[in-house]
Amino acid sequence: MSAPTTRISNAGTGLSGERYSRRNHPTPTSDQPGHSRWFAIDEAGTDGDQLYGREHRYFVLGGIAIDDAEAAETLQDIRTRARVQAPEIKFQRSFSKPGDSWRRDILADLLSPSGTLAGRTMLYVIDKRYMIVAKLVDLLIEERYHSIGIDIVSNGVGRKLAIDLTTWGPKAVGADHFEVLLSTTAMFFSKKNRRGDKVSTDELYGIYREAASYSRRKKNPSVRHLSDVFELLAKRTRGHAEEFAADRSKAAAGVASKFADLDDDAMDPIIPALTALLSSACSRLGRLDILADEQRLLTDEKFDILDKAIAAMTTMWHPRDGQALPGELLRGQSASHPSLQLADLVSGASLAAARRSDVDPASPEDLDLTVRQLFLPESVLIP
Repeated sequence: MSAPTTRISNAGTGLSGERYSRRNHPTPTSDQPGHSRWFAIDEAGTDGDQLYGREHRYFVLGGIAIDDAEAAETLQDIRTRARVQAPEIKFQRSFSKPGDSWRRDILADLLSPSGTLAGRTMLYVIDKRYMIVAKLVDLLIEERYHSIGIDIVSNGVGRKLAIDLTTWGPKAVGADHFEVLLSTTAMFFSKKNRRGDKVSTDELYGIYREAASYSRRKKNPSVRHLSDVFELLAKRTRGHAEEFAADRSKAAAGVASKFADLDDDAMDPIIPALTALLSSACSRLGRLDILADEQRLLTDEKFDILDKAIAAMTTMWHPRDGQALPGELLRGQSASHPSLQLADLVSGASLAAARRSDVDPASPEDLDLTVRQLFLPESVLIP
């Protein structure tokens, strides 16, 4: 009889095992003169890589340059003014109801240009429908162009193409079929489909061929240009989808493959969100030590890779001196870090503002207007 497996517990996190043993911060964060500032981040609206058909259309990653001591004072001020008694303040619980507008005004005041959190709060918001299409472009169309020596990434063509497809795709192929295209693509590239038993390559390309056929029939000049894109997708990219499926199957079997690291979580928005938010934060605020709320997805190895990706993006898009590069990237538990609780509260407020922009865009609240001013330019919200 084999001995039971012992899980390694790690100080500073509820995540056990060697994959979470190196990058933990159990003690309070504290800004010190001459050292990097602390930047706390947390997310809202996450469903992992299940991007279609869930409750939240948007994913938000929020960050605040603040240490635990100042964050604790700010949270206590919010508790007092908003009359909240809960040990951890959650937006959904205490600020989201119609009768909580006076409480939302308190957050708007803190985040306003003259508020306590002015100039150090940043928000990255992404429409999950766009995320599905962006990954379709990234993993299929961009790979096709790359194979023939054409770069559509560094010149922004790939991003524009993803925005156009998300915005005009329903008119180009019909709203119902575009929904099928989104759901099938999201499932094909998700980790649930590692063995190809949810959506096969044949099923995926059946949908893409139908989309190409529908798009050719459309007479609307505003969407005619997309028929060539759907033709390319249906007829010139299948080999890249088959490569992805084969390598993903190897990864599921524990065999080294191209998709063993970040690409294994290709559809999870937290990876691109972290890279975008932190590269922008470092470029604006200088060198930062980053405290992220613990996530099972974010292993030590992924943090190692993200370190390099954030540094590369910061250098490429925001060239400055070495002070703009990230410092330490660590994880913590929100119960132990008031800065993470504050980041969670702001992210929740941002998710609510993004959702209300769909429901009632003509009547934004003060908090909505304030929060939207903090959305990074890299954010994507499709009308």
